[in-house]
Amino acid sequence: MAINPPEATRAPLVEGERTLQSGAAGAPLRQSNLWMDAWRRYVRNKAAVFAGSVFILLVLYCVLWPIFSPYDPYAVDFAQKSQSPSFAHPFGTDQFGRDLFTRAALGGRVSMLIGFGATLAILLIGVAYGSISGFVGGRLDNAMMRVLDTLYGLPYLPFAIIILAIFGDASLWTLMVALSVASWFTSARIVRGQIITLKENDYIRAAKAVGARWFRVLGRHLLPNTLGVLIIAIFLELPGVILGEAFLSFIGLGISPPEASWGQMANDGRTVYRTSPHIIAVPSILIATLILCANFIADGLRDALDPRTRET
Repeated sequence: MAINPPEATRAPLVEGERTLQSGAAGAPLRQSNLWMDAWRRYVRNKAAVFAGSVFILLVLYCVLWPIFSPYDPYAVDFAQKSQSPSFAHPFGTDQFGRDLFTRAALGGRVSMLIGFGATLAILLIGVAYGSISGFVGGRLDNAMMRVLDTLYGLPYLPFAIIILAIFGDASLWTLMVALSVASWFTSARIVRGQIITLKENDYIRAAKAVGARWFRVLGRHLLPNTLGVLIIAIFLELPGVILGEAFLSFIGLGISPPEASWGQMANDGRTVYRTSPHIIAVPSILIATLILCANFIADGLRDALDPRTRET
């Protein structure tokens, strides 16, 4: 005589039968992707997400608003000079009657272009120098690092001032060169350290064992694996470059008027800050906002791309 099992013992069997019938037990697991995992970790960082959103809005404002602005950023109208912020002029007007909301967008274009251009040059020089030093190793690595230690003694901003004095004319390109020529040392050290760590992995030994040339090992296997560190380095270098450009423009070595940059606008407001403090406050707040956003984004990217923070 058959005895029926209790309901408590039958339920798991029924559930297991349903799983087997649906084929879910043999279905492949969802494969993980490095960049998708990093993105999921990044969006959990609320401060980094907020900073990234503000950064994107700031870039869109600088790119799009001058196109749709009803004001001429170069037209002088002394009848409207030094007006406080209002509905018609959200940031007010400067001492020449120009709309600061429009000029701030134009100045942001120039400052960001110089910042990203100089940062890209810094990374290119640093990647080339650091990858060669770390990949070759030995005496060449030791010699290149000693040269780098010597170059670290160069003062950053005074050297940039000397470069601008040599060129004699401050333009976008000369400012990029001046801000990048003495700023690539840290990037070179970061890349060198990454290359030295990565080239000891088994897949690098396997690539060399099957006869891969050195340029393929470096370009196909080593440099792509430093991409996460380089992305973080971009947002770490950007604030220093933006501040460097603002400092050079503030002391009169930046873009020549009537062209605008945030540093140049701050220099314009320096002479009238007692009567019209908003003229110097607007570019200063924008510079501070951009720098804080870049730092928060870099911090969020570091947490997202660092394998040691990966969840188990």
